[in-house]
Formats: sequence, C-alpha cells, structure tokens
Amino acid sequence: MNKIALVALLLLAPAAWSYETTKKEIDKFQLWNNCRPMRLVIAMDDSDAARIGLTRKDIESAVRSRLRVARLYDEDADNALYIELIVTEHAFGISWRYYKEVKDKYSTYSLAPTWQRGFAGSHGEGGGSFILSDTPKRVDFFIDEYLRVNESGCSK
Repeated sequence: MNKIALVALLLLAPAAWSYETTKKEIDKFQLWNNCRPMRLVIAMDDSDAARIGLTRKDIESAVRSRLRVARLYDEDADNALYIELIVTEHAFGISWRYYKEVKDKYSTYSLAPTWQRGFAGSHGEGGGSFILSDTPKRVDFFIDEYLRVNESGCSK
C-alpha cells in the first residue's frame, strides 16, 4: 500500500468509527428500553376518519395484533407507541411516536417522545383503505427497529 493511501485510510477510519458509534448511541436513546412492552395510544378525530371509511378500532386492531405477536404489547405499560391520525377534506397525516421514560439531570423521570416517523398524503373516496393496508408495514418497521436496538434485552 502506498503512503498516500495509508494516510487517507488512517484519516478516514476515525470518521467512520465516530459515525457508527454516534448512530448506535442515537438508536439507544430513541428505542432502547430493555425490551419492555408498550401500550398503544391512538389519537384521531373519529368523525373525520369515518368520512374516509376508517375507524379507531380498525387501526387499534391492526397495530395491537402485531405488537402482541412480537410480545411487545401491555395495556398497563408506561411507555407507549402513540399514533396520531389527522384527516382533512382531501389529505391525511399520520405520526408514529415512541414514548419512553427519560431523565435528565434537571428533572425527574417523565415520558417523552424519543422516536418519531410520519407521512402524509392525499385521499379520495375510501382513502381509509389505503391507510389501513399501509399500517401493518409501518408497524413492522417500528417493531424491527425496536427489536434490533433492544436485541440484548429481548434475549433475556
């Protein structure tokens, strides 16, 4: 290996290590909870959702069943998967947040959102069926991320 390549490799190695270390620390902050199960909170205006053929029960069932299969659901848990659905005349927005207990040096423990994803789109007649058919994919993404970060806690 020539000297220039060796110097370049040595200069870039700390940056790569730093990025991976930082990503792992961010993942831990966002999702690490020793594999504790969570409750489910759905926030939505039922009458707005009904206009596009969607009910709270539909969303709750789709999400809760997947959390149960992964052994991550407990209706009495402190931490929560919080899903907020907003429906307007022609559009919708969904926000997915994971709330867990956090503490900083200035306060006592409290629940705070540490992970969030969301998306928005337009809908037509029966737009609720798209949202409902997309929900399992979104839940699976969250569960995969949660289990990846909590792997050592889940294996106990």
